[in-house]
Amino acid sequence: MNRKSLSRRDFLKWSAAAAGTATLAACGTAPAQPASAPTGAAPADSPQTTSAPAAASSSLTGQIEYLSYDLGPANASREEIVKVFEAANPGAKVKLTVLPYGDIWQKLAAQMAAGQPPDVIYGDFSLLRYAQEGELLELDDRFQADLTLTNPDLFTTNMTDAMQAKYGTNHIHTLILGTWTPILYYNRELFDAAGASYPTEEWTWEDLRATAKQLTKPDDNQYGFQFGTTLDQVGWLWWEQKPDDFWATPQIFPEKTVFNSEPGLGVMSMYYNLGALDKSAIPFEESGTYQVYGGGFGAGKVAMLNGGDWDAGWGFRELAFTWGMTLIPKMRKDYRPALNTMVPCNVISAATKQPDLAWAFIRFMSATTEGQTLIGQGAYETPVLKEVAHSDAVLKPEWAAPGYDTRVKAAELPGPMYTPYPLNLNLWEFPGKFLDPTVEKLMAGEMTPQEAVAYLDQEGIPYFQKQKQEMTG
Repeated sequence: MNRKSLSRRDFLKWSAAAAGTATLAACGTAPAQPASAPTGAAPADSPQTTSAPAAASSSLTGQIEYLSYDLGPANASREEIVKVFEAANPGAKVKLTVLPYGDIWQKLAAQMAAGQPPDVIYGDFSLLRYAQEGELLELDDRFQADLTLTNPDLFTTNMTDAMQAKYGTNHIHTLILGTWTPILYYNRELFDAAGASYPTEEWTWEDLRATAKQLTKPDDNQYGFQFGTTLDQVGWLWWEQKPDDFWATPQIFPEKTVFNSEPGLGVMSMYYNLGALDKSAIPFEESGTYQVYGGGFGAGKVAMLNGGDWDAGWGFRELAFTWGMTLIPKMRKDYRPALNTMVPCNVISAATKQPDLAWAFIRFMSATTEGQTLIGQGAYETPVLKEVAHSDAVLKPEWAAPGYDTRVKAAELPGPMYTPYPLNLNLWEFPGKFLDPTVEKLMAGEMTPQEAVAYLDQEGIPYFQKQKQEMTG
């Protein structure tokens, strides 16, 4: 499929299905390697040393394989990372393997089962499923000995990935290299043509709703708003209402989710209001018919889109119109939660024969100015090292849209990191069968919010009870 017509929703959907297969296939467990002395730790008298590439050492020798899924334009950043790291460590070689998103997890599962996985793997928190199988290297000693990584003042997010304990392990297995945050994108040209004011960080969803109605022109097939991926959107809207239990959402602990609740009704009402009542949100079946990245928004037919900051670097830099970005609207005027809900990371296979080299390589990406600058320039992830995240090199690329610094502001909002997605949950089965069709009916006026929450509980409670029974750890 042409990358321009591919949405990240499709990307993640294929991956989640493959990851479910991967979990079943990964029955072989490689023996954990003993941790040797940490490599790349900052000197004791220099806790903020981050400029030297992975504390470059001529003693690093050998070869490792780095497995990554296709990052589109950001692939160039990974290629440059390998070049710079190898230049700083002449005795070291890194083989970069890039696979399509729908293929990588099946291949990884087969390699894990055979006891011959790649040394370093790029992904997200879902890789912790392999930690439960004993197939990932524990990084505790190396992490704790590193005076840069253990200094929280240097990073925009919690580098210890505190959520890991929620998923059956108290050890550090991942090294975060960036954040992914929700963003409100807007088409400046459609706003200008209508004489409408651009969205601001103080907007509420009611402000968005009023402006979306103003910018909807049925005769021109123009809509005011486009919802992003339903599973992500539900979580963001849910958390914005300050629920009593932040973990009881479909993304985190879905077995605790009750849709017939104030947050559940709030989420469903948003779809109903913008779709059925106002008719200002582009119907789901229409949003993906345009052969450009971002669907209707990317085609210039939608004034606003609630998506992720990854869109800016993945496909929006190529859009044919002028756009801008800001924080997503507030559900409550007096409340804005931290929504840095997802973190991309690297892990090291327990079966690696080059643990020191693998650690030095992933540390280079996460804790050095060189590595983090390349991550930021790739624009698929937002850097976590503050001095880089706030730098002009990252925040002011030539293609940057107004408000591009929002991706850093969003990552630095105070509050815990609400990392979603249980390890063995097929992310797209429940949304595909129940949540997505319900949202479409809401937007078409075929179901009320009250009917929607009752239906989702009726189907969701037994579904998630079964999922809980199947969870490991």
